[in-house]
Amino acid sequence: MKRSSAQRGQTLVLFVLSMLLLVLMVVLTLSFTMKVRERIEVQTVADAAAYSNAVATARTFNTIAVINRSEIAHMVANAGAASLLSWASLYRGELNAAKFGYASWLPVYQAFATAGCPCAWSNGFCARMCQCGIRGVTDLGRLMSTLQREDMRVEAVFQSLDPMVGWQMRLHQLAAGALYASALDDFKELQGKVGGQGFANDILGDLTSGQNPRDAGWRAPSAGNVSRNELANNTMCAGSGAVCDPLPLTVAHSVDAAMGSRGFHFVTSRTIMDYAAHDANLAFVIMPPDIAAVVEGEGTGYFGKPVLQYPLFPPYAPAVTAEDASIVVYLYNHIAHGGGPPCPVAVGGSLPAYAQVAASGGIMPTPTHMWLGGADPAAMARHMLVPCLGGVSSCPGIWPPFMDYNLLELWPNGEGNNFGQPKNFAVIQRDRSNMPAAQQDPWNLAFRFRFENNNPDPNAGKFDNRSATMADGTPLGIQTALSTGIAYYHRGRSLSFSHWSEPPNLLNPYWRATLVPVDTDNSGLADAANALGASSPASAQMIRELQRVGFRGFQ
Repeated sequence: MKRSSAQRGQTLVLFVLSMLLLVLMVVLTLSFTMKVRERIEVQTVADAAAYSNAVATARTFNTIAVINRSEIAHMVANAGAASLLSWASLYRGELNAAKFGYASWLPVYQAFATAGCPCAWSNGFCARMCQCGIRGVTDLGRLMSTLQREDMRVEAVFQSLDPMVGWQMRLHQLAAGALYASALDDFKELQGKVGGQGFANDILGDLTSGQNPRDAGWRAPSAGNVSRNELANNTMCAGSGAVCDPLPLTVAHSVDAAMGSRGFHFVTSRTIMDYAAHDANLAFVIMPPDIAAVVEGEGTGYFGKPVLQYPLFPPYAPAVTAEDASIVVYLYNHIAHGGGPPCPVAVGGSLPAYAQVAASGGIMPTPTHMWLGGADPAAMARHMLVPCLGGVSSCPGIWPPFMDYNLLELWPNGEGNNFGQPKNFAVIQRDRSNMPAAQQDPWNLAFRFRFENNNPDPNAGKFDNRSATMADGTPLGIQTALSTGIAYYHRGRSLSFSHWSEPPNLLNPYWRATLVPVDTDNSGLADAANALGASSPASAQMIRELQRVGFRGFQ
């Protein structure tokens, strides 16, 4: 039977409706896909910014650690310079010890000469007493004069080199202060970059440098105060930031590090072997058959008040001190010089010698340089270091300012705050709400449709897919992404033992960077809400509501 034209058109209507649904499905798929892609792009940029923050923090902390080690190296060099000066000064003390020893026997031979010479013309015994007494007095005087000439020779060397040692120590101190200034500049630059979304803006600047209008709308709003607080520079470690600029109460950490870094045994524990040069010089000055020799000796360099002046000295005093002590044995061989009985055929003994150098800022203790039988008359001018270098953070003393890790973040906060290891947030937004329609993707369902024409309410029955805001004012066209980075301390594992338990510090350059969930510590969710509060209040409120109902994080 032949069909009518109306019957033949039914298939076309069904086909059109089917194609409409198919097109809608394709368009929806494309629209959702592009939105997901754009959301991934925003999150990727946020991750890159957060990772850049963490990498910059780790590199800055590594730089500070190297600078701190360099500062400590300068202080150790000061200890080495003081040790060399004290060691050299001990030789002068040993010359005086031998001279004083010979002088102690001079009255003995003078007594023989006094008793024997008046009657030497009439009595053989008196003549022998006179001869041996005069011989002894003459020989001891010659030995004492020889020692005195050697001391004068050394004095000339001291007058030329001692001031240079003082300047060398001052330059070490000034170099340490300059290093601190460099570290502080690096740290302040880091604070500004991380706290002000500087790295995020650098990335967005590269991203939007082209002429493609679709690259517009990127921005890096404020990420709150969390990143700033995590990198706060706390005086006396009173805040929660990772870095402290210590005052005298906390400078002990740097002093401990310097004490432990002295290393070379000549600085830390000089023994009798280190005084072989003294012994050789004494043997050259006092030739056989007479003897002057060093039989015992010890010395050290440290940071604190000199023991000879302050027996009950507190630790970490503002001074670089070196001390040396030895035992000198001396012998005058009377009979070998043509003398003999009734005078003693040989006399001798032993005496202690000492030397000490203390370089300070001039207050408790005062600079000193002394040795047995002598002292530097210009010790204050030559061995006074720069006091209060860098301002209040090193007064009163010679210690340079020292950027330290906030040890209070290791305890009692501990693990609940990542042991103080600084985390940071990066917030990135992409505003598509103001993009002209001509630049929108053609498959975006940006349309309005009114289901009722006769309703007096203009909004009744109307679907508006172009709306830029939700009913509560939340913008739909602004995509927001949050990412969290952290700089963490990782010593790793050596061949012989593990360093995993070493706490974070600013003395070893083992800082690394990574991305972490927002709830990486106990305050993570609250910090995330703080970071989103200014740029996306709805997201911040959502996190707070989740916390209110018991949400504890994603881990």
